Amino acid sequence: MRTRGLHWLTAAALVVTTSSPTVMRAQGTPPRASEQRAAHRMNAMQRDALEKRFRERIEAIVNERLQLTDEQQVKLRDVASRTESARLVLHREEVVLRSALREEMRAGDKANEAKVGDLLDQLPGLERRKLDLLESEQRELAKFLSSTQRARYFGLQDELRRGMQDVQRRRLGKDAPADAREFRRRGPPPPT
Repeated sequence: MRTRGLHWLTAAALVVTTSSPTVMRAQGTPPRASEQRAAHRMNAMQRDALEKRFRERIEAIVNERLQLTDEQQVKLRDVASRTESARLVLHREEVVLRSALREEMRAGDKANEAKVGDLLDQLPGLERRKLDLLESEQRELAKFLSSTQRARYFGLQDELRRGMQDVQRRRLGKDAPADAREFRRRGPPPPT
């Protein structure tokens, strides 16, 4: 079950991801170049401010749920920053890889077999790198968080990612089927 704080985060993510750099005049005429630049600057400033508030709110929720000390907060911020940067790189690689595979498959019988094979061969390596990153993150977190805190953090990360994916799907008009939503894991994994 999501908390009110995570509902706020999802709503903020929706606002951030739907910000548009263009402004249309009330009469429906296209804006001038100077108006577009001004709107883009304003939207960039608004987006930056929203992203800052978004990060601060996430941090506050994490600190509250995990009951972190000041020292743990600093260390977690460092680990989270490094791992999220690496995770973003892997995500971008996956998007490019899957997009290239989809593009080849659209060619049907004319798909380049060698290219499709190469793209498919890259997928397991990408998944391995994701797992390596997760293991590395957990080793780093184990140095200063208890197992319970790590489990709560893992659950919060998962919940936030699901919320962001839901926002992205809604934005693209691709709501997940009800069946898929029912099978999602809720909350942190049980302790082992």
